[in-house]
Amino acid sequence: MGLLENLFGNKKQPTQPTSAYFKTFTEYNPAFSTFDGSVYEESITRACIHAFATAVSKLEPHIDGTSNDAIVRAFHTCPNKDTTWSSFLYRVATIYEVDCSCAIIPSFDKRGQINGLYPLKFDLCELVEYGGEVWARFTLPTGDIVSIETRNVCMLSKYQYESDYFGSSNAFRGTMRLLRAQAQAEENAIKIGSKILFIGKQSGMVKPEDQNKKREEFAEDNFRNNNSGLLLYDQTFDSVQPVTHKPYVISDKEMERIDNHVFNYFGCTQDILQNKITEETWDGYYEGKIEPFAIQLSDGLNKMIFSTREQITNRITFTANRLQFMSAASKRNMVRDMVDRGIFSMNEAREILQLPPLEGEEAEMGKKHWIRGEYVDMATLPIPDPKDNPDKDLGGDDQLYNDTDNYGTDNNGER
Repeated sequence: MGLLENLFGNKKQPTQPTSAYFKTFTEYNPAFSTFDGSVYEESITRACIHAFATAVSKLEPHIDGTSNDAIVRAFHTCPNKDTTWSSFLYRVATIYEVDCSCAIIPSFDKRGQINGLYPLKFDLCELVEYGGEVWARFTLPTGDIVSIETRNVCMLSKYQYESDYFGSSNAFRGTMRLLRAQAQAEENAIKIGSKILFIGKQSGMVKPEDQNKKREEFAEDNFRNNNSGLLLYDQTFDSVQPVTHKPYVISDKEMERIDNHVFNYFGCTQDILQNKITEETWDGYYEGKIEPFAIQLSDGLNKMIFSTREQITNRITFTANRLQFMSAASKRNMVRDMVDRGIFSMNEAREILQLPPLEGEEAEMGKKHWIRGEYVDMATLPIPDPKDNPDKDLGGDDQLYNDTDNYGTDNNGER
């Protein structure tokens, strides 16, 4: 319980006799169990989950506006002392995909401030009322039972229909059965094919012990010690014929249909699994799969870490470099159009091209935004005051000051 003690400290844990189940709009006994089989058991479903978790692990955490130095330090370094942000996000995304519900709980420092975040894999979670507050009581895979106020829990869930708080389990049993049947058929075909090679008719009456002896002699003489390639047998056997194995295997078309069902369910594609991502593929996968998860994670952590008033000026976000899969031509066009309009700085443009920021004497230049002259709104430029530079005549108006720069005159000085 070392880690759990560090997380929960001296918090008093609700016990069954002194706590009552919390009632929601649709549930009298809100509880969630993960004892429903795992989609992580088959290779293709695990590959889809891994692809999603890997993409999520590249999200970049940001925190703005808070005065809690401990949590700011965690967002700038690691979510907790035991893991990195990439590992943290990968595990959260994996639990989320497999169990459809994942809890993130905080760790606290001696002053009671949140100083870290931990993903919680649980087998059972129940909502109970204790001391006038709603608590989440978790049963962990180790058998330990721990509780924490729901206001200190970031619960991520999908397929949230039956429960007000938890997600529904994966509706994937039929496809999982087909995947397992295909794997078992292939395995049995290999086993049978490696054992039964010939079938023969036995002549006459032979004792069982002699029958087994003849079978072993036949195999020994023809398969183990036979280098000629010629198969011979005596009159004990009659009409020995090779066995043609025709095991039932799902057709390629049917297997493709099953795979497509997996891809549709997990919002994945074959190209994503095989790292053949293009601009269009990544944009669709990000907007349909990664971004909704990042938004839910951001909102959940904001609600857990900040009070309602603090959320007005404090914000946690998770962003991704959506330009990483752009072609070189698209990156070049992006940089050209955004830099000369002042949208990107030089360093931001260099990041898109996977170049380091400018350093040394050019460091300040890399932070500046540059705008080409034709994109400048002349109405927004300050009007020069003649008193600031009496020797410069912008319009040739000698009523205001002496015309000494020949601006507005011909080569002979005439107007």
